[in-house]
Amino acid sequence: STAAGGLVLWQFIFFKRFLDTEGREKLLEYTMKSSPAVGVRSKGFAERFGLTGNDAKSAAAIIPAMITVFWGPQQKYEIEEATAEKARVKCLECGMWNLMQAQKITDDLCSAHSRYYWEGFVKAMNPKLISTLVQARPRGDSVCEWVIELKA
Repeated sequence: STAAGGLVLWQFIFFKRFLDTEGREKLLEYTMKSSPAVGVRSKGFAERFGLTGNDAKSAAAIIPAMITVFWGPQQKYEIEEATAEKARVKCLECGMWNLMQAQKITDDLCSAHSRYYWEGFVKAMNPKLISTLVQARPRGDSVCEWVIELKA
């Protein structure tokens, strides 16, 4: 928990400093390039834990599990729907969001990273998987939510 909290804090500071010095457009450009690659690497970590799968249901279980490994037990997810073809995942508790709230940060430091991370991870599991961030707390929603679909 302590180590994961350090990673969340480091990412928070990095994204905030990047936003403040380079601006929103450059932050988005950076996350569009780096976050999918982090998702791809996370697939390799998941496989080390024996977490494998190539459909929406398995992705809905594996991705939150890996984020919890990195960001700690404060991460809480709920899988609302889970079939091989479609899954819905909600983040109920988030270390990054909680840190942003504690620091009274209103900038959106995380939704682009989350979006592209999940997209990279599902594509690494199966190129026919698509992840869509449909809700995000920094955009005013009550939770962050992803829909994962297996396209024919």
